[in-house]
Amino acid sequence: MLSSTEEIKAKLDIVDVIQEYFPLKQAGVNFKARCPFHEEKTPSFMVNRERQFFHCFGCQESGDVFSFLQKMENIEFPEALKILANKAGVKLPEYNPQMANLKTRVLEMQAVAMAWFHNQLLNSAAGQKALSYLKDKRKLSAATIEEWQLGYALDSWDALSQYLKGKNFTHQEILQSGLVVPKERSQDYYDRFRDRVMFPIEDYHGNIVGFTGRTLKEDEGAKYINTPQTAVYNKSEVIFGLYKAKAAIKDEDQVVIVEGNMDVIASSGAKIKNVVAVSGTALTVEQIRI
Repeated sequence: MLSSTEEIKAKLDIVDVIQEYFPLKQAGVNFKARCPFHEEKTPSFMVNRERQFFHCFGCQESGDVFSFLQKMENIEFPEALKILANKAGVKLPEYNPQMANLKTRVLEMQAVAMAWFHNQLLNSAAGQKALSYLKDKRKLSAATIEEWQLGYALDSWDALSQYLKGKNFTHQEILQSGLVVPKERSQDYYDRFRDRVMFPIEDYHGNIVGFTGRTLKEDEGAKYINTPQTAVYNKSEVIFGLYKAKAAIKDEDQVVIVEGNMDVIASSGAKIKNVVAVSGTALTVEQIRI
């Protein structure tokens, strides 16, 4: 089932939307015009109908139909969504304040968990083996560990969940966070990540939305586990490292895609900043659109 934004994009042609503001001239597979976002004499504003994407080679503004409308009308995404939904004849789901509040609380919880994991890595006795793994085996500097806020999940069934309760998160909020696993025959839960090096996952805007945990016990269980799908995290719609790499990708006009989180972090430590990871072998359509 398509999301509202995907349905809008499927029904609207970015070329038609832009031409409601100014004419475009076809140039091969692209359409071009003088950029509306900066002064120029020679057209450098290009629109690609196949990709439903615009890019200005002069000022480097780029994006999809939502980005264009936001920039053109100086509005935020929710307003652009309403305008384009109306234009496309797409009915938007009704605003649910309870779900909005849950998302806010889950995002807050991810940030609290990240700080807790990071503190355990740097300051707990148990975290020293994880710190040694990162510094000695993976050759990461203290600065790189700090920049990426890497952490350690204690080898405990409830250390994190008890800490979250102490931070006034409710039982239901913790259940919805992806940080715990519900028990089969009770309403209780246990910590999902145990004795693992923790990699925080940021969305496009820099919010912590989930984690990848790497085991320190090579002969036990899955090597990597991820936060499951939650109100704020969908693995197919997130690209690891993109938030930190955006500026470098724009400056260098290219992106290097690797498989694993550690590849991104090691590259960053080596001053190669335009690197992101898909956290698996399959690059999804949603990730390409980002």
